Amino acid sequence: MDQVISPLHFLRGLGMVGLTVVMQAATQIALTWFLQVVPPPKGSGQLNHWGVVYVVAAVVILVLGLIGEVTLWALLYYAWGDLGSFTNCIYFSLASFTTMGASDLALSPLHRIVGTTEAAVGMLMFGWSTALLFDVIQRMRGWHESATN
Repeated sequence: MDQVISPLHFLRGLGMVGLTVVMQAATQIALTWFLQVVPPPKGSGQLNHWGVVYVVAAVVILVLGLIGEVTLWALLYYAWGDLGSFTNCIYFSLASFTTMGASDLALSPLHRIVGTTEAAVGMLMFGWSTALLFDVIQRMRGWHESATN
């Protein structure tokens, strides 16, 4: 007997998308705070050691946000009990979020639509994070360009 996917399943997925976006916005706020507290390094237009540390710090902030988002989805999967251990849930969530997929694990038919939603939102969040990192690099370039003029 096939199980019917109800509108509630779609609403769960949309709720998770909303929570993921809120977490990504919080990450952006943390990155903005960092950029206000720690000014871009001064230099001669060349990327120096401090510039590398500055970019790496921004990457760490963004990665921590993405890990939080993956964990959020994993907690939902763990609550459902489809994947067994929390480690399996983290693995499945990370594989879905990165759109790689986990062929050795599967959600129940009722929950699969939410799992695919995670893949879609993961693409968006990686794009958003990439845009934020690009902004950090542009700020450094702007600082270097204004320092040399």
